[in-house]
Amino acid sequence: MVQISGVRQPGTPVQSSKGGRSKAAGKSKGGRARDRVKVADAASLHERAKVMLADLPDVRLERIEEIRDALEKGTFQMNEKQVAVRIVRNALAERTWS
Repeated sequence: MVQISGVRQPGTPVQSSKGGRSKAAGKSKGGRARDRVKVADAASLHERAKVMLADLPDVRLERIEEIRDALEKGTFQMNEKQVAVRIVRNALAERTWS
């Protein structure tokens, strides 16, 4: 995963990910913070995925079968507004706000 933040002028160097700094790294002439680049390795992404998977609730097979049967019979009813609210909440929860 690569995360890039900030805005910089073309041709200006960025801060090294290993803690080293270039001449122009740090603050710009106007006092604004410079760009940052963050690179996560595959192992850390794998660990994060394992943690997220552990947090997922168990699947309720009985409920899935009830919904499947109702869909096949044409009797399944849902609250579209409630579904939309949950989709938006899940999307907002997954996004990192920085």
